[in-house]
Amino acid sequence: MCITLYLSNSFGPEFLLVTHLFLLLGSQVYLHELLEGSEIFLPEEKKPPRNPELVARLEKIKAQLANEEYKKITRNINCQELNRYGTLADLGRQVRSTKALVVTIVNFLVTVGATFACTYLGSQYIFVEMAPRVLSAVVVASVVGLAELYVMVRNLEGELGEP
Repeated sequence: MCITLYLSNSFGPEFLLVTHLFLLLGSQVYLHELLEGSEIFLPEEKKPPRNPELVARLEKIKAQLANEEYKKITRNINCQELNRYGTLADLGRQVRSTKALVVTIVNFLVTVGATFACTYLGSQYIFVEMAPRVLSAVVVASVVGLAELYVMVRNLEGELGEP
């Protein structure tokens, strides 16, 4: 016995048919025996035709959103400023800033190194062994380095406009 089931989105009348068949045949036949060899046919989903007005409106909205996103990404790019000042002026400004930073770092390193060397050489008259000489040179160079850092931070705060 082969039963073909047609299922739609609701399992109403088709499942009722199977239930009635089961009841007619009696309790000796089980549902799985009834359904054995049967197939399930799902109806093909029919898509409604697209409305051309809505499609055109959708495309217009997508283009508008893409344009807004592009403007959002490129809002801080101004071609007139690039042409007015030129890229060489920007490069010169950046080189001057970098040069000032490099000079500050080299000045810090030379100051700390010279302090260490002077303290190490000057302490030979006080200490005979090397360990106390190196220790005193490191302590004095650290104090001078911290003082130099304090002055650099104060100068940077002044340049940035913060009190």
